[in-house]
Amino acid sequence: MLQNLQNRYSRYLLLLFTVVWLSACASGQAPSGGSSPEELTRNGPYEIRSYIGFEYPAEYLRATIYYPLNVDRPVGGIAISPGFTQLQRHNNWWGARLASHGYAVLVLDTNDLRDRPEQRAEALFAGIRTLRQENARGESPLYQQLDNDRMAVMGHSMGGGGALLAAQKYGDQLKAAIPYTPWQPDADFSGITIPTLIFGGEDDRIAPVADHARIHFDSLPDTTEKVYLEVAGGDHFIANNQSGHLHGMLGKYALAWLKLHLDGDESYRDMLYGNMPTSDRQQFSRVNN
Repeated sequence: MLQNLQNRYSRYLLLLFTVVWLSACASGQAPSGGSSPEELTRNGPYEIRSYIGFEYPAEYLRATIYYPLNVDRPVGGIAISPGFTQLQRHNNWWGARLASHGYAVLVLDTNDLRDRPEQRAEALFAGIRTLRQENARGESPLYQQLDNDRMAVMGHSMGGGGALLAAQKYGDQLKAAIPYTPWQPDADFSGITIPTLIFGGEDDRIAPVADHARIHFDSLPDTTEKVYLEVAGGDHFIANNQSGHLHGMLGKYALAWLKLHLDGDESYRDMLYGNMPTSDRQQFSRVNN
């Protein structure tokens, strides 16, 4: 009798564990201890700070660095450029969001609002150099807090074109790129070898995806890890401050990209390259992964 009760209890525990595990999978929890897809749609677990006043190089006018507090290991760094005629304040939601998930983020202002993508590429890589210098500067809040080998570039519009150009020119010193609604006509990015995630807007009238984002994606070599996500009905400003209703979705996939390719956390691979949840898939007019 006692043996039978023990066997029944063991089977009950096994069944309970299976139900809990399946429920976790259904709810989208990430394996191996990573943040769940739902957690990536909002601010992360870290309190953040920002600062200015460090030495600005010749390649950009000014910048703000956002960073997390109380992270128990060195963090990766990201430089972000705004688009044509825009300022860092049009894109700085990325700084706060990414920093809250454990990254140091430099959001810059270009020297001239009309700087071309080539100039923005140099500004972005100068931003990467700034982060590395802050890691070595004793008075910096980031002193010895960064992993200099884990760096990425992002950018909007001409800043997105700049991110692609920087990825092609400085790929040996970068780990990932995320251009959103990029603008760069007649571009061939067959030299990019680092993982590249491109966001496009289906109804972008400033940088139509047929002439820019899709062409950029198609020019990336098949040997490069790449994903293209095109927002259904999206305009040129899908990833800027004013498009707050899209921040959760775009932030989720950008963070998954960074966690996989900047941090090397393989638990996010299936989220990016596997079957996309129907609720997300309905928000994209095109997905290439």
